[in-house]
Amino acid sequence: MDKLYDVYGVGNALVDTEVQVTDAELAERNLRKGVMMLVSTGEQEALVRSFGGRPTNDAAGGSAANTMVGVAQFGGRAFYSGKVGNDTMGSLYRLSMEQVGVEFDVEADSGPTGTCIVLVTPDGERTMQTSLGSSSALSPADLHLHRIPQSKLLYVEGYLWGSPTAAAAAMRAMEAAKAAKVSVALSLSDPAMVEFFGAALRPATKDFVDILFCNEHEAAAYCGEQGRDAALKSVGQDAALVFMTCGADGSLVWDHGTVTHVPGHQVPVVDTTGAGDVYASGVLYGLAQRLSPADSAKLGSYASGYIVTRMGPRLEISLKEKVDSILHGAHPLE
Repeated sequence: MDKLYDVYGVGNALVDTEVQVTDAELAERNLRKGVMMLVSTGEQEALVRSFGGRPTNDAAGGSAANTMVGVAQFGGRAFYSGKVGNDTMGSLYRLSMEQVGVEFDVEADSGPTGTCIVLVTPDGERTMQTSLGSSSALSPADLHLHRIPQSKLLYVEGYLWGSPTAAAAAMRAMEAAKAAKVSVALSLSDPAMVEFFGAALRPATKDFVDILFCNEHEAAAYCGEQGRDAALKSVGQDAALVFMTCGADGSLVWDHGTVTHVPGHQVPVVDTTGAGDVYASGVLYGLAQRLSPADSAKLGSYASGYIVTRMGPRLEISLKEKVDSILHGAHPLE
């Protein structure tokens, strides 16, 4: 039976505001570089004001949403569940999903659409201050559960565990996927999320997750092991298929105990926002087309190599016509 969707994604729907800053400016504000912290809208506004009207770049974001956009840019079919407010930003968010062909159908919340201040340092690293807004109101009632059996894969972001109702939605989606024999993919999302919510994420991973996405820092936080190989092996005890990104060194794929290194791309890094998200999009698209995990990781590596050379969290180009040449190493990054 043909599936209607390649991937059904569940995540926080956020509008990103990117600001270019220095490492010293992060230190002055006691911000932990490279991680996401939950803050109030007032704290966000004060933070932006503290940079004195510096130019900003606004974009529809949210981790799993970025991934669903990437799946569509590869030529896949994606459905997304995330909560936005009944406001201008919410309307623009819906339009951004519609324009790239991602189905997005959820009742708007009465609160404001969630926002994320993304502070980008000269090395391209992103540090995020997030006000969840309406995205925290996502609940199991917002899911289109009948769409999950119509999908090849379910993808859930770890950021959802920052809200009790959103975490409940994530768990309900995974339960529905397991009942329908749909493979479940989870992104650990951020080292801080693993540190704060690991007690809930670990059993959820063991019980439901077939495919786990993480970077080397999230893997270390998850299992307490230092070193890429040791962390990957430990995380691999909880998920049969693990994709662990390692920055410019590429990624390591754990496939039922077999480890494959997929090289990265040496490119000038401008902004790492969305790099892990679009890596996951390439992998999920590949797996949905029955490519091997290693070949799927090649697609993810290309997408993440492309996105870090530009500001913003989402792919703005179609990669559909480039898939074959990427797999055969014949399509250099532009």
